[in-house]
Amino acid sequence: MKRKCFGFILLFVIAGSSYALAATGAAVIKPTKEGSNLSGNVSLTDTPGGLKVSVDLKGVSPGKHGFHIHEIGACTEESKAAGGHYNPDGVPHGLLSKDGFSHAHAGDLGNIEINPDGSGKLEAVLPGLTLTGGKYNVAGRAFILHEKADEFSQPTGNAGGRIGCGVIEVSNS
Repeated sequence: MKRKCFGFILLFVIAGSSYALAATGAAVIKPTKEGSNLSGNVSLTDTPGGLKVSVDLKGVSPGKHGFHIHEIGACTEESKAAGGHYNPDGVPHGLLSKDGFSHAHAGDLGNIEINPDGSGKLEAVLPGLTLTGGKYNVAGRAFILHEKADEFSQPTGNAGGRIGCGVIEVSNS
């Protein structure tokens, strides 16, 4: 009887510890062209409900801007080196939080609204995405901020050029 109880307690401690050691990460968003005042930070945390993404941008023109995770963690060549949207399943473009992995790229985060003062924030928990581990992990990929709104057309939303980029780096795991 004592062994069963001890096993239960050990399992509980291990399960609790895995959550306490959840991976965290960040990306620093920088402009793709010289002369831009654009700056920003993205913090990421693996949670039991999915990947928590918190975005804080400054120095961006007001309005909606497409904000996506791209397949390669590279911001060179005005961030063209980041490749296309992160799309491991080869599915059409959509909005991940609404359409799920079967009808949206894993990197389709939609738009971020920028205020008249040039600042914008976005908070989301994306079920199924992870920072590390699993099929849909995003560590080492890049966030891209686009010049226009994502209109959710095919194949990538017609959001225009890439004005900001930041590589996703893991802090701990």
